[in-house]
Amino acid sequence: MSSLNAPYMTRPGRPVGVTILTILQIFSGIGDLFFGALLLILAVLAGVLVGGALATALFLLDFVVIGLGIFSFALAYGLWTGKRWAWTLSVIGAIIGIVLGALIVALSLVAGSGILESLAILVPIALYVLILAYLSTRNVRAFFGRLGGVALVRPAVPAPVGQPYMPPTPPTQPPYPQPSAQQPYYPQPETFPQPATWGPIACANCGAPNQPGTNFCDRCGTRLR
Repeated sequence: MSSLNAPYMTRPGRPVGVTILTILQIFSGIGDLFFGALLLILAVLAGVLVGGALATALFLLDFVVIGLGIFSFALAYGLWTGKRWAWTLSVIGAIIGIVLGALIVALSLVAGSGILESLAILVPIALYVLILAYLSTRNVRAFFGRLGGVALVRPAVPAPVGQPYMPPTPPTQPPYPQPSAQQPYYPQPETFPQPATWGPIACANCGAPNQPGTNFCDRCGTRLR
C-alpha cells in the first residue's frame, strides 16, 4: 500500500525491552574494546618476543574485535533512537546466532561431547530466539517504523481522545468592529417666514379702519403703534 494512502498513527514510546537490548549492546561494546586492548598488548609482546605470523594474526584479530566493539556502540545508538536499520541488523544478528549455535550443537554431538556441554550451548540459542520473537512484536516494530504500509508520524497538535484532529478554521470576521453603514444625506430646503400682508389697520378704541402706515386713528385719534 502506498504511503500516501496509509493511515497515520503516533510512533509509540521506547519499549523497556529495547532499552535492555541497548544496555546489553553498550556492555558488549565495552567488553570488545577491553578484549581488543588486551589483544593489542599480546600482539606487541608477540612481535617483540616471537615475531612472525603470530604477531600478525593477533593484530588482525585485534582489529576485528575493536571493529565489533565500535559496531556495538553504533547499534546501541540505533536501538535507542529507533532507527530502522538497527532493527534490521538486530534481526539478522539473532538469526545468525541461532544458525551458528545450531551448527555448534551439531558438531559437539558428532564429536561425542557430553549432554551438559550441548545444553550449555542451547542457552544462547534460546536467548537469540527470544530476542528474535521480541523484535517481531507489533509494538517494537512500530517503534522502529517497521509496520508495513503504515506511516508513523508525530502530529504537531495532538488530537482529542476518540476524535480526529481538525485544523483550526480561520475567523470569518476581522478582529476589529465593522463601521455601520450610513444613510446618504439629503439636505432639506430652507424655509423663510412669509412677510405679513399689508391691509387696513383697525383702531383698538373705536374699531374704525385706517390706512396702512397710519400712526393715529383718523376718527378718535387713538395711537395705533
